[in-house]
Amino acid sequence: MSGTMRCWNCCNQVIKMIAVVNDVSFRYPFVTVDLAIESMHHFLDICKRIEKDEITNIHEIKTAVIDSQAEIGPGYKLIQLIQEFKGREERSLLLSILTNRGTYRECEGSVCRIDRKESAICSLGIGNILISLLSDSLFSMPIVIGVIEGEKVEIRNVSKDEHIDYYRKELGVRRYIANEKKHKFDRENSYGKGKIGSRMDLQGEEAQKLLNKAIYIKGRLYAKKNGHYYAFQNERDVDFHGYRADDLGEDVKRQLDKEFT
Repeated sequence: MSGTMRCWNCCNQVIKMIAVVNDVSFRYPFVTVDLAIESMHHFLDICKRIEKDEITNIHEIKTAVIDSQAEIGPGYKLIQLIQEFKGREERSLLLSILTNRGTYRECEGSVCRIDRKESAICSLGIGNILISLLSDSLFSMPIVIGVIEGEKVEIRNVSKDEHIDYYRKELGVRRYIANEKKHKFDRENSYGKGKIGSRMDLQGEEAQKLLNKAIYIKGRLYAKKNGHYYAFQNERDVDFHGYRADDLGEDVKRQLDKEFT
């Protein structure tokens, strides 16, 4: 690629990013109404995943004003698609995401050009992440190329489920993997000379939910449940095992007591 390029895909783990709805991706009409509906369902599924506990580093989805009168399919406007979206709950969620999310104002950012189409809110995707409707091949990759103030930029992009896996570390995805050899369910465990492994008295699904809520203190993830303290240790990639950690320092316990009431 020619020109100066800033890369936002090589960062270490980002804490508390925002997700920005890519309004440019709503300016490409689909060849059929059915394809528009199918793609919008997939867009909504991506938004749902972003908002679930499994994504721990996104704290907000922001949206600019998206033209609801724009043609999203042959003779078919975006507002028609929203109104005819099956399922009242999904329809309300889609309408909320496209019209009511965040407190974005155009003066907050610079104008970003994507495929010669201008967007103010997409500039907020730098250092954060875009959520794109898969309306064109431009948005099929985990990076969208934009131009801001004459400089080319790479912005992280999510339009497919595999993009969430691609950015699993940046998004803060955590996978609980039980270490049953070291941490027994019902007792402390001697697993080597002078080594004792604390019990892990939470089963897989319950442990995963707690891991998603765990907070970093002194470089380690900790949480509290049912009056007990837990530590989660990274094994590889985004995999963590956990164990009871009732012997934590009082300063750590105080922080956890505030977060987990």
